[in-house]
Amino acid sequence: MEAELSTPVMGASDTSTIAAMPNVVAVHRNLSHWYNNASFALPTLAGSVVCVAGMAARRGDILAFGAFLLVVALCMTPVVLVSWKQTPTAVVLTADRIVSLHGGRALKALPWAQVYAVKRRETQGNVRWHVSDGKGDRIALDGELEDLDGLVAAARRLAGLATDG
Repeated sequence: MEAELSTPVMGASDTSTIAAMPNVVAVHRNLSHWYNNASFALPTLAGSVVCVAGMAARRGDILAFGAFLLVVALCMTPVVLVSWKQTPTAVVLTADRIVSLHGGRALKALPWAQVYAVKRRETQGNVRWHVSDGKGDRIALDGELEDLDGLVAAARRLAGLATDG
């Protein structure tokens, strides 16, 4: 089966790592970036808007609040960057395993022979799927991955699991 590279834009590290993998069935990129994290994006956006409003209104208190929001964004940046390093930039399905990659580095791999479940988890409206093996290891499949439904269906098929639920 030929690999499905559904988008042409992918990091060079991921692309070269995937090219070296045998029996690639499908590749699903993470469509988000580190700066899409709400802990960074919201205070940055709000701080910018409030600062502009404070300058337009010539109000120091509004400008100070905008500056506070920008400082919050600045303080959150290292936290967001550290957590981003553990976020898959691509999930690769091969004939014998599922592999999560970040910038060409394998974060985790689970052989299909050991996968016993692909389960849907919902937390505060955020849907995530877990591919789990019998040893307690799992790979989380977040909504930011392209064609998440296709990824889940292919993972179930390759693991030999039922396709419903």
